[in-house]
Amino acid sequence: MSSVGLGSVTTDAERRRLRRLARNIPAYYLFHGVSGFLIWMPIWVIYLQEFRGMSLTQIGSIEAIFWVTVVAAEVPTGAVADRWGRRVSLALGGAMLCLGSVVFAFSSTYVVLLAAYLTMAVAITMYSGAGHALIYDTLRQLGRTKEYEKHIGRSDALAFGSMLVATLLGGPLVALIGYTGTILLGAVFMGLAGSIALFLREPPRSEAEFSGVPSSRNGASATPRQSVLGNMLGGVLVIWRSKLLLWYILLATVLSGVIMTSGDFLLQPFVVHHGVNPSSGVDAGFAYSGLMMSPVAGMVVGSLLAAWLAARLGERRSLLIPMAVGAIVLLAPTLWDSLWVVGAIGLLSVIRGLTRPIATGYINRRIPSDQRATVLSMFQLSAALVVALVVPQTGAVADAVGFQASFGLLLVILIGAGGVSAAVWRLLHGREQSQLAFRLHTMAKPQASSGSGA
Repeated sequence: MSSVGLGSVTTDAERRRLRRLARNIPAYYLFHGVSGFLIWMPIWVIYLQEFRGMSLTQIGSIEAIFWVTVVAAEVPTGAVADRWGRRVSLALGGAMLCLGSVVFAFSSTYVVLLAAYLTMAVAITMYSGAGHALIYDTLRQLGRTKEYEKHIGRSDALAFGSMLVATLLGGPLVALIGYTGTILLGAVFMGLAGSIALFLREPPRSEAEFSGVPSSRNGASATPRQSVLGNMLGGVLVIWRSKLLLWYILLATVLSGVIMTSGDFLLQPFVVHHGVNPSSGVDAGFAYSGLMMSPVAGMVVGSLLAAWLAARLGERRSLLIPMAVGAIVLLAPTLWDSLWVVGAIGLLSVIRGLTRPIATGYINRRIPSDQRATVLSMFQLSAALVVALVVPQTGAVADAVGFQASFGLLLVILIGAGGVSAAVWRLLHGREQSQLAFRLHTMAKPQASSGSGA
């Protein structure tokens, strides 16, 4: 009787633990939604030009340093998340974004502004990989990993929806409370996001814990964890040994990087080139903000469609078809020099919105929990590298030739680099599926023969 009671208590305790862990999903929705309120995004260039008196050359140099910092910090911060916890990484990221925003709001010299950029670059890398890893391992503990794309898509949609509101409010808020006040409001939301992250619960983050190795009193695994350097090297080896993942990451990051460049970098000067300048007046400012909302709205739609599309197209086609559609849509700004092509950039952003949930879902299913955040950070690193390489080239072409040629260059990169990555990955993916089918067939054979003998 007593042993039955003990077993019942253990079961009840486990059920309570799993219920508490399941709360990570709505908590992460809230965290990601608040994190998306980047109120300075639609005004940061104007702020640096008009309020801080910086030239575009200076702004461009800081942007280059920003992306180099992102590249340098991605894998180490991913390893930090794997070593000390994804919840800790997200909370630190929110705190650092808050600090960087405050410094950005009050920066009066190039050196101080550079410090703000470096702080925010590291903060972004604290986010990337950690949140996706935490949600995947939460779902893995709950036995619901098939829901990953749905939950990441919904959380991304909330973040992009929050960004949509921020884009709409950014211009009017500058008129009401000024640049500094608007940026400080964004800092408040980043600090709030970091506080929300503290309410997340850390799921098991090693294969040993998932295999049933007992935990210590504080919830950590009883087995010793790797050092940060060990996590970094382990994550690099996971991708290096799996050429399938390497080529898939290249495919996904070329696709998202090309689209990011068109919407985040080329769209603003393209719209101003066509006479819609927010500095011309309130009406022009609202029109400008409306056009800037096109790519953000597209990302919201894409994030919500990601799980549906992945379920219907399957792994082999869920990125190949969007890439082909993206190449066709890029023809519009390449062939026509008109404001109407802003709609095409919005369609491209739908593809960008669905790429991350689909890609990280594919990667998550093929990597161990021990290096999950590290490997996902390397996915973000690859994306940062693509943007860092593509943005200067497209900007130079736009200055020398025009926007149509710049969009055409993006089309060539997508078809060339994306096409090669897709072809190699498709071959390796097909080989993986054939080997899996062969193993399953081999395992099923003895059971079938034994059943026939009976």
